Amino acid sequence: MYKLMIVEDEPLIRMGLQKYLDWKELGFHDIVEAENGAEGVETALKEKPDLIITDIRMPLMDGLEMIGSLRHRLPETLFVIWTGYNEFEYAQEAIRLGNVSAYLLKPLQYEESLKTIQDCVRQLETKREQERLAAAMQHNLAENIQLKRSHFVKQLLEDGEAPADPRQLAALCGMDEANLRMQPFVLSYVPDSVPSPQSKSWWRQNAEQLLVSMLQNILPSMERQVLFSYMSLNKMYAFTIMDEENTPLLLSPALHRDAEAFLRSASAKQRIRLFLAQGQAASDLKVLSALMQQANQALFMRFAQEGRHVYELRSASAEPLKTSNIHLGDKDKMQLISCLEQGEMELLKQLMDRLAHDLQAKTGQISMEQSLGFIQEVIATGIRYAGKHGINIEEMYHQRLLYLRFVDDFDSMPALFEWLAGWMLQLRADAGQAAKGGADIAIFEQIEAYILQHIDQEITLQMVADRFFYNPSYLSRLFKTKLNKNYMAFVTEIRIAFSKRCLLQSKVPMTDVAQMCGYASYKHFVKTFRKLTDMTPSDYRKQMGMMD
Repeated sequence: MYKLMIVEDEPLIRMGLQKYLDWKELGFHDIVEAENGAEGVETALKEKPDLIITDIRMPLMDGLEMIGSLRHRLPETLFVIWTGYNEFEYAQEAIRLGNVSAYLLKPLQYEESLKTIQDCVRQLETKREQERLAAAMQHNLAENIQLKRSHFVKQLLEDGEAPADPRQLAALCGMDEANLRMQPFVLSYVPDSVPSPQSKSWWRQNAEQLLVSMLQNILPSMERQVLFSYMSLNKMYAFTIMDEENTPLLLSPALHRDAEAFLRSASAKQRIRLFLAQGQAASDLKVLSALMQQANQALFMRFAQEGRHVYELRSASAEPLKTSNIHLGDKDKMQLISCLEQGEMELLKQLMDRLAHDLQAKTGQISMEQSLGFIQEVIATGIRYAGKHGINIEEMYHQRLLYLRFVDDFDSMPALFEWLAGWMLQLRADAGQAAKGGADIAIFEQIEAYILQHIDQEITLQMVADRFFYNPSYLSRLFKTKLNKNYMAFVTEIRIAFSKRCLLQSKVPMTDVAQMCGYASYKHFVKTFRKLTDMTPSDYRKQMGMMD
């Protein structure tokens, strides 16, 4: 839709022009006025009209002066002169100079006037289409550059080295390769309990902007920096390109406190936990990959230093790590197996809690690899138990468990080992059911109970897989082979069965029943209910002798 401005010193003529044509049909849904050129300049700069129709001779400032004042300040606006025959030469000169798009002769001729305005509308449409195409091209160009920057970081992480030609990096950031200085960061997101689709989506969409906002908030000079980033599950690996040798580092106490406050506030708003590790700045592209991996290792210190949000690399002059190590002893391995075999679940939980605190106490003294090795030993003990009982670990359970990807979902060792204890409890249950030959039925019963506990929420297959530690692909195949239906059909049947029980409570409105069963749209609830029962919820209530 377009905006029109009429500049004319005679009020009756201004009013007449507003009613002379069907401006709404022509696409003008907003009309503003001015009674002379001086007022026209002020109003135009405020309202930014798409088309200005102006008289020439007016007090204070005439129409041509007004156009001359506005032409370069409102380059997208079209100007039409409203002129008499005695001023026709002025109008032609203005058009020749490019200041005016067209003119209307007094007295107005309807068909001619309509054609002139329609020509102007076509020009406006062409301009808007050109602007749209230019914006789309600019957007695609920006996205293409962003993708190339993301691929650059991914290559750093996977290959362990930067591209051989530093000019590639210089081209992507638009700076002189001789003055490049890189500052690596790793930003991590830890969800509350089982991550929801909403929190994961928020993380993917906002991680980069969150880091940019934090850096600009605490380091105003960062507004001139370029960010390269790559998302990998719960982490975003990034580095900034700085063009100033003395840009202050985040490690200074004041800036460190500011970064802590920023991330603490963002964490509270989203009900998640955010952690940042900063690597050392470098001018040599060859060491960037190693510095980024070291920043990633610094994030592991969240298990030893709880309550913090920002971590940094130990400097070369810092006290070296103590020569310490940790292994899962044979006695603990035997006790884990014994708890699983005997079904002593409370004893198993106590053992896992003690192992968590043993590892946490040493986290600041040993490397990240040693800590992960200890966790792997615990999992390997469970795998040996599973193998003894005929459970195919790789097929049945989630790869995030087998490859330690779950570690990034936690910020404390007790919480991490509590999750591992939950897996072992599930492992014990699956082994018991496998021995009875009813493992598949038990899985479906467990999933149904979980869905009923969260019936008013969105429950994806991934969420169910995470809850029971299963591989999503394994679960999907299980639904098809054992129940001859997919997961969504399984969930829908549970929701509708639950809705029937709710509908028997006559005082509960049907719109509330829909929400209680996880349907945000009442119309969708009615459609689904009818599809499964051949009747509407209202008909079902009547059939059961209930009143609406």
